[in-house]
Amino acid sequence: MQGIVLHADAKAAGGEYGEVEVTDDLELTAELGARDVRVRIEAAGVCGSDLSLAAGKYFIPTPLVMGHEGAGVVVEIGEAVTACEVGDHVILSTLNNCGHCTVCERGNPTLCGNPRAEWRSPFTLRGESISQFAQTSCFAQETIVREYQAVPIPKEVPFQAAALIGCGVITGAGAIFNRAKVAIGDTVAVVGAGGVGLSVIQAAKLSGASRIIALDVVPEKEVLARDFGATDFCLGASDPAAAVREILPDGVDHAVEAVGSPALLRSCIDMAANGGNIIQLGMADLDADASYKMYSLNQNKSILGCRYGAARPRADFPMLADLYLQGKLKLDEMVSGVTNFEGIFDAFEGVKAGRVARTVLVPS
Repeated sequence: MQGIVLHADAKAAGGEYGEVEVTDDLELTAELGARDVRVRIEAAGVCGSDLSLAAGKYFIPTPLVMGHEGAGVVVEIGEAVTACEVGDHVILSTLNNCGHCTVCERGNPTLCGNPRAEWRSPFTLRGESISQFAQTSCFAQETIVREYQAVPIPKEVPFQAAALIGCGVITGAGAIFNRAKVAIGDTVAVVGAGGVGLSVIQAAKLSGASRIIALDVVPEKEVLARDFGATDFCLGASDPAAAVREILPDGVDHAVEAVGSPALLRSCIDMAANGGNIIQLGMADLDADASYKMYSLNQNKSILGCRYGAARPRADFPMLADLYLQGKLKLDEMVSGVTNFEGIFDAFEGVKAGRVARTVLVPS
Protein backbone atom coordinates (compact mmCIF):
# COMPACT_ATOMS: atom_id res chain seq x y z
CA MET A 1 0.00 0.00 0.00
CA GLN A 2 1.00 3.62 -0.34
CA GLY A 3 2.48 5.71 2.45
CA ILE A 4 4.98 8.44 3.30
CA VAL A 5 8.17 7.30 5.03
CA LEU A 6 10.78 9.45 6.73
CA HIS A 7 14.03 7.51 6.40
CA ALA A 8 16.19 10.16 8.08
CA ASP A 9 15.45 13.67 9.29
CA ALA A 10 17.24 16.80 8.09
CA LYS A 11 19.77 16.73 10.94
CA ALA A 12 20.84 13.22 9.93
CA ALA A 13 20.46 13.32 6.15
CA GLY A 14 20.87 17.00 5.36
CA GLY A 15 18.60 19.00 3.09
CA GLU A 16 15.52 20.82 4.22
CA TYR A 17 13.26 17.86 4.93
CA GLY A 18 15.73 15.02 5.26
CA GLU A 19 14.98 11.84 3.31
CA VAL A 20 11.24 11.52 2.71
CA GLU A 21 9.86 8.83 0.40
CA VAL A 22 6.38 8.39 -1.04
CA THR A 23 6.25 4.62 -1.52
CA ASP A 24 3.85 1.94 -2.70
CA ASP A 25 5.80 -0.78 -0.87
CA LEU A 26 4.48 -0.21 2.64
CA GLU A 27 2.78 -3.21 4.24
CA LEU A 28 0.57 -3.62 7.29
CA THR A 29 1.85 -6.94 8.61
CA ALA A 30 1.08 -6.95 12.34
CA GLU A 31 -1.62 -9.26 13.67
CA LEU A 32 -4.58 -7.43 15.16
CA GLY A 33 -4.51 -7.55 18.95
CA ALA A 34 -7.63 -8.08 21.05
CA ARG A 35 -8.13 -4.34 21.55
CA ASP A 36 -6.66 -3.11 18.28
CA VAL A 37 -8.49 -1.42 15.43
CA ARG A 38 -7.54 -1.31 11.76
CA VAL A 39 -8.53 1.94 10.06
CA ARG A 40 -8.60 2.90 6.38
CA ILE A 41 -7.35 6.48 6.25
CA GLU A 42 -9.59 8.79 4.22
CA ALA A 43 -7.96 12.14 5.03
CA ALA A 44 -4.89 13.39 6.92
CA GLY A 45 -3.90 16.95 7.76
CA VAL A 46 -0.32 18.19 7.36
CA CYS A 47 0.54 19.79 10.68
CA GLY A 48 3.49 21.92 11.70
CA SER A 49 4.64 18.98 13.80
CA ASP A 50 5.07 16.91 10.62
CA LEU A 51 7.40 19.56 9.27
CA SER A 52 9.26 19.74 12.60
CA LEU A 53 9.66 15.95 12.56
CA ALA A 54 11.23 16.05 9.11
CA ALA A 55 13.47 18.93 10.17
CA GLY A 56 14.81 16.88 13.08
CA LYS A 57 13.38 18.79 16.03
CA TYR A 58 12.08 15.78 17.94
CA PHE A 59 15.02 13.32 18.03
CA ILE A 60 12.70 10.44 17.06
CA PRO A 61 14.35 7.29 15.63
CA THR A 62 13.77 6.67 11.94
CA PRO A 63 12.67 5.19 9.59
CA LEU A 64 9.02 5.77 10.37
CA VAL A 65 5.64 6.24 8.70
CA MET A 66 4.66 9.89 9.03
CA GLY A 67 1.36 11.61 9.85
CA HIS A 68 -0.68 12.00 13.03
CA GLU A 69 -3.81 14.03 12.19
CA GLY A 70 -6.29 11.75 10.47
CA ALA A 71 -9.77 10.34 10.04
CA GLY A 72 -11.07 7.24 8.33
CA VAL A 73 -13.24 4.13 8.44
CA VAL A 74 -12.90 1.15 10.76
CA VAL A 75 -12.32 -1.96 8.63
CA GLU A 76 -11.44 -4.54 11.30
CA ILE A 77 -11.57 -4.79 15.08
CA GLY A 78 -9.98 -7.06 17.67
CA GLU A 79 -12.08 -9.60 19.54
CA ALA A 80 -12.32 -7.50 22.72
CA VAL A 81 -13.09 -4.12 21.12
CA THR A 82 -16.34 -2.51 22.29
CA ALA A 83 -15.81 1.21 21.68
CA CYS A 84 -16.25 1.10 17.89
CA GLU A 85 -17.54 -1.17 15.15
CA VAL A 86 -16.58 -2.03 11.59
CA GLY A 87 -17.88 0.72 9.33
CA ASP A 88 -17.67 3.48 11.94
CA HIS A 89 -16.22 6.82 10.87
CA VAL A 90 -13.50 7.70 13.35
CA ILE A 91 -11.03 10.42 14.24
CA LEU A 92 -7.65 9.14 15.41
CA SER A 93 -6.15 10.28 18.70
CA THR A 94 -2.39 10.33 19.20
CA LEU A 95 -2.56 9.87 22.97
CA ASN A 96 -0.29 7.13 24.25
CA ASN A 97 -2.21 6.59 27.49
CA CYS A 98 -2.91 3.29 29.20
CA GLY A 99 -6.59 3.90 29.95
CA HIS A 100 -6.56 2.36 33.42
CA CYS A 101 -4.13 4.25 35.69
CA THR A 102 -5.30 6.79 38.31
CA VAL A 103 -5.12 9.85 36.07
CA CYS A 104 -6.76 8.06 33.13
CA GLU A 105 -9.56 6.93 35.44
CA ARG A 106 -10.00 10.56 36.52
CA GLY A 107 -10.44 11.64 32.92
CA ASN A 108 -6.99 13.17 32.37
CA PRO A 109 -5.43 10.96 29.68
CA THR A 110 -2.80 13.55 28.69
CA LEU A 111 -1.24 13.12 32.16
CA CYS A 112 -0.87 9.33 31.88
CA GLY A 113 2.44 8.04 33.17
CA ASN A 114 2.03 4.48 31.88
CA PRO A 115 2.35 4.65 28.09
CA ARG A 116 2.05 1.46 26.10
CA ALA A 117 5.74 0.61 26.09
CA GLU A 118 5.00 -2.84 24.70
CA TRP A 119 3.42 -1.46 21.52
CA ARG A 120 5.17 -2.45 18.32
CA SER A 121 4.75 -0.90 14.90
CA PRO A 122 2.35 -2.62 12.52
CA PHE A 123 4.36 -1.60 9.42
CA THR A 124 7.06 -3.16 7.28
CA LEU A 125 8.77 -1.63 4.28
CA ARG A 126 10.38 -4.00 1.80
CA GLY A 127 10.58 -6.65 4.50
CA GLU A 128 12.01 -4.44 7.26
CA SER A 129 10.08 -3.30 10.35
CA ILE A 130 9.41 0.45 10.35
CA SER A 131 8.26 2.64 13.21
CA GLN A 132 4.85 4.24 13.75
CA PHE A 133 4.81 8.00 14.39
CA ALA A 134 2.71 9.39 17.25
CA GLN A 135 1.02 5.99 17.62
CA THR A 136 -1.00 6.72 14.47
CA SER A 137 0.94 7.12 11.18
CA CYS A 138 -1.90 8.66 9.20
CA PHE A 139 0.18 9.16 6.04
CA ALA A 140 -0.65 5.62 4.96
CA GLN A 141 -3.65 4.04 3.31
CA GLU A 142 -4.30 1.98 6.44
CA THR A 143 -3.03 1.91 10.01
CA ILE A 144 -3.60 0.00 13.25
CA VAL A 145 -4.29 1.82 16.52
CA ARG A 146 -5.56 0.92 19.96
CA GLU A 147 -9.29 0.90 20.62
CA TYR A 148 -9.32 4.12 22.64
CA GLN A 149 -7.55 5.98 19.83
CA ALA A 150 -10.35 5.43 17.28
CA VAL A 151 -13.14 7.79 18.30
CA PRO A 152 -16.44 7.41 16.42
CA ILE A 153 -18.14 10.53 15.07
CA PRO A 154 -21.31 11.11 13.02
CA LYS A 155 -20.97 10.02 9.40
CA GLU A 156 -22.32 13.41 8.31
CA VAL A 157 -18.95 15.01 9.12
CA PRO A 158 -16.73 15.01 5.99
CA PHE A 159 -13.41 13.23 6.45
CA GLN A 160 -11.37 16.27 5.43
CA ALA A 161 -12.97 18.32 8.20
CA ALA A 162 -12.94 15.49 10.72
CA ALA A 163 -9.19 14.88 10.31
CA LEU A 164 -8.36 18.36 11.59
CA ILE A 165 -10.09 17.71 14.90
CA GLY A 166 -7.52 15.02 15.73
CA CYS A 167 -4.66 17.47 16.28
CA GLY A 168 -4.82 21.14 15.29
CA VAL A 169 -8.39 21.77 16.39
CA ILE A 170 -8.28 19.86 19.69
CA THR A 171 -4.91 21.40 20.53
CA GLY A 172 -6.18 24.95 20.08
CA ALA A 173 -9.78 24.59 21.20
CA GLY A 174 -8.85 22.29 24.08
CA ALA A 175 -6.39 24.87 25.39
CA ILE A 176 -9.30 27.32 25.71
CA PHE A 177 -12.01 24.92 26.90
CA ASN A 178 -9.99 22.54 29.09
CA ARG A 179 -6.87 24.37 30.24
CA ALA A 180 -7.41 28.14 30.30
CA LYS A 181 -11.16 27.76 30.88
CA VAL A 182 -11.93 31.10 29.24
CA ALA A 183 -15.08 32.70 30.65
CA ILE A 184 -17.65 35.10 29.22
CA GLY A 185 -16.16 38.58 28.98
CA ASP A 186 -12.51 37.45 29.18
CA THR A 187 -9.91 38.83 26.78
CA VAL A 188 -7.60 36.60 24.71
CA ALA A 189 -4.53 37.12 22.55
CA VAL A 190 -3.05 34.38 20.37
CA VAL A 191 0.37 34.58 18.72
CA GLY A 192 0.19 32.62 15.47
CA ALA A 193 -2.91 32.25 13.29
CA GLY A 194 -2.29 28.85 11.74
CA GLY A 195 -4.52 25.84 12.27
CA VAL A 196 -3.95 25.79 16.04
CA GLY A 197 -4.27 29.56 16.41
CA LEU A 198 -7.49 29.68 14.41
CA SER A 199 -8.88 26.97 16.67
CA VAL A 200 -7.92 29.05 19.71
CA ILE A 201 -9.79 31.98 18.18
CA GLN A 202 -12.92 29.95 17.47
CA ALA A 203 -12.99 28.43 20.94
CA ALA A 204 -12.48 31.83 22.56
CA LYS A 205 -15.42 33.19 20.59
CA LEU A 206 -17.60 30.22 21.56
CA SER A 207 -16.59 30.78 25.20
CA GLY A 208 -17.84 34.36 25.07
CA ALA A 209 -14.53 36.24 25.04
CA SER A 210 -15.14 39.97 24.66
CA ARG A 211 -11.90 40.73 22.80
CA ILE A 212 -9.77 38.33 20.75
CA ILE A 213 -6.49 39.64 19.38
CA ALA A 214 -4.63 37.61 16.74
CA LEU A 215 -0.97 38.23 15.89
CA ASP A 216 0.83 36.88 12.81
CA VAL A 217 3.50 37.85 10.29
CA VAL A 218 1.51 36.86 7.18
CA PRO A 219 -0.88 39.56 5.90
CA GLU A 220 -3.26 37.03 4.36
CA LYS A 221 -3.96 35.60 7.81
CA GLU A 222 -5.96 38.67 8.83
CA VAL A 223 -8.99 37.75 6.75
CA LEU A 224 -8.96 34.21 8.13
CA ALA A 225 -8.45 35.33 11.72
CA ARG A 226 -11.30 37.83 11.60
CA ASP A 227 -13.56 35.33 9.84
CA PHE A 228 -12.90 32.85 12.63
CA GLY A 229 -13.74 35.39 15.33
CA ALA A 230 -10.78 37.69 16.00
CA THR A 231 -11.81 41.23 16.90
CA ASP A 232 -8.32 42.64 16.27
CA PHE A 233 -5.28 41.68 14.18
CA CYS A 234 -1.65 42.73 14.64
CA LEU A 235 0.62 42.18 11.64
CA GLY A 236 4.35 41.56 12.09
CA ALA A 237 4.67 43.42 15.37
CA SER A 238 8.31 43.80 16.41
CA ASP A 239 7.10 43.99 20.01
CA PRO A 240 3.99 41.76 20.28
CA ALA A 241 3.35 42.66 23.91
CA ALA A 242 3.40 46.39 23.16
CA ALA A 243 1.06 45.84 20.19
CA VAL A 244 -1.45 44.04 22.41
CA ARG A 245 -1.20 46.64 25.17
CA GLU A 246 -1.82 49.39 22.63
CA ILE A 247 -5.23 47.78 22.13
CA LEU A 248 -5.81 46.74 25.75
CA PRO A 249 -3.52 48.77 28.05
CA ASP A 250 -4.08 46.45 31.01
CA GLY A 251 -3.17 43.38 28.98
CA VAL A 252 -5.23 40.27 28.28
CA ASP A 253 -6.65 37.62 30.58
CA HIS A 254 -5.23 34.81 28.45
CA ALA A 255 -2.15 35.01 26.19
CA VAL A 256 -1.61 31.95 23.97
CA GLU A 257 1.73 31.14 22.31
CA ALA A 258 0.92 28.95 19.29
CA VAL A 259 4.19 29.17 17.34
CA GLY A 260 6.83 27.41 19.43
CA SER A 261 9.20 30.31 20.11
CA PRO A 262 10.84 30.98 23.50
CA ALA A 263 10.99 34.70 22.66
CA LEU A 264 7.28 34.80 21.86
CA LEU A 265 6.50 32.97 25.10
CA ARG A 266 8.27 35.80 26.91
CA SER A 267 6.15 38.29 24.95
CA CYS A 268 3.02 36.46 26.08
CA ILE A 269 4.10 36.88 29.71
CA ASP A 270 4.44 40.60 29.11
CA MET A 271 1.08 40.95 27.33
CA ALA A 272 -0.84 39.07 30.03
CA ALA A 273 -2.76 41.15 32.53
CA ASN A 274 -2.18 40.89 36.26
CA GLY A 275 -3.65 37.56 37.31
CA GLY A 276 -3.64 36.40 33.71
CA ASN A 277 -2.75 33.06 32.12
CA ILE A 278 0.02 32.35 29.63
CA ILE A 279 -0.70 29.16 27.68
CA GLN A 280 2.23 27.48 25.93
CA LEU A 281 0.98 25.52 22.91
CA GLY A 282 3.69 25.84 20.28
CA MET A 283 6.40 23.17 20.17
CA ALA A 284 9.98 24.40 19.94
CA ASP A 285 13.01 22.11 19.62
CA LEU A 286 12.93 19.62 22.48
CA ASP A 287 16.18 21.04 23.85
CA ALA A 288 15.06 24.68 23.64
CA ASP A 289 15.12 26.76 26.83
CA ALA A 290 12.83 29.66 27.69
CA SER A 291 13.79 32.45 30.08
CA TYR A 292 11.99 35.33 31.74
CA LYS A 293 12.48 37.79 34.57
CA MET A 294 11.33 36.25 37.85
CA TYR A 295 9.35 39.35 38.77
CA SER A 296 7.36 39.16 35.52
CA LEU A 297 5.10 36.59 37.20
CA ASN A 298 4.86 38.53 40.45
CA GLN A 299 1.33 39.81 39.83
CA ASN A 300 -0.20 36.34 40.05
CA LYS A 301 0.40 35.42 36.43
CA SER A 302 0.39 31.71 35.58
CA ILE A 303 2.26 29.85 32.83
CA LEU A 304 0.19 26.86 31.76
CA GLY A 305 1.72 24.03 29.80
CA CYS A 306 -0.81 22.34 27.56
CA ARG A 307 -0.37 18.98 25.89
CA TYR A 308 -2.80 18.13 23.11
CA GLY A 309 -5.37 20.61 24.41
CA ALA A 310 -5.59 18.70 27.73
CA ALA A 311 -7.88 16.52 25.62
CA ARG A 312 -10.34 13.84 26.62
CA PRO A 313 -10.71 12.52 23.07
CA ARG A 314 -13.72 10.28 23.62
CA ALA A 315 -15.65 13.27 24.99
CA ASP A 316 -14.05 16.17 23.13
CA PHE A 317 -13.93 14.81 19.57
CA PRO A 318 -17.70 14.12 19.34
CA MET A 319 -18.39 17.49 20.99
CA LEU A 320 -16.32 19.32 18.38
CA ALA A 321 -17.91 17.30 15.57
CA ASP A 322 -21.35 18.27 16.90
CA LEU A 323 -20.38 21.96 17.00
CA TYR A 324 -19.34 21.62 13.35
CA LEU A 325 -22.67 20.06 12.39
CA GLN A 326 -24.48 22.89 14.18
CA GLY A 327 -22.54 25.44 12.11
CA LYS A 328 -20.73 26.81 15.18
CA LEU A 329 -17.23 25.48 14.40
CA LYS A 330 -15.50 26.29 11.12
CA LEU A 331 -13.57 23.33 9.75
CA ASP A 332 -14.14 23.41 5.99
CA GLU A 333 -12.82 26.97 5.93
CA MET A 334 -9.59 25.79 7.56
CA VAL A 335 -8.74 23.49 4.64
CA SER A 336 -6.45 25.50 2.38
CA GLY A 337 -5.97 22.72 -0.16
CA VAL A 338 -6.40 19.01 -0.82
CA THR A 339 -3.84 16.80 -2.55
CA ASN A 340 -2.58 13.22 -2.66
CA PHE A 341 0.49 11.83 -0.91
CA GLU A 342 2.75 13.06 -3.72
CA GLY A 343 1.84 16.60 -2.67
CA ILE A 344 3.62 16.32 0.68
CA PHE A 345 6.51 18.58 -0.31
CA ASP A 346 4.23 21.37 -1.53
CA ALA A 347 2.31 20.98 1.73
CA PHE A 348 5.56 21.36 3.68
CA GLU A 349 6.37 24.51 1.73
CA GLY A 350 2.95 25.93 2.60
CA VAL A 351 3.48 25.25 6.30
CA LYS A 352 6.97 26.74 6.24
CA ALA A 353 5.79 29.91 4.51
CA GLY A 354 2.86 30.23 6.89
CA ARG A 355 0.49 30.81 4.01
CA VAL A 356 -1.89 27.93 4.72
CA ALA A 357 -4.05 26.88 7.65
CA ARG A 358 -4.09 23.20 6.66
CA THR A 359 -3.33 21.12 3.60
CA VAL A 360 -5.17 17.79 3.68
CA LEU A 361 -3.73 14.66 2.09
CA VAL A 362 -6.11 12.08 0.61
CA PRO A 363 -4.60 8.66 -0.18
CA SER A 364 -4.65 7.70 -3.85
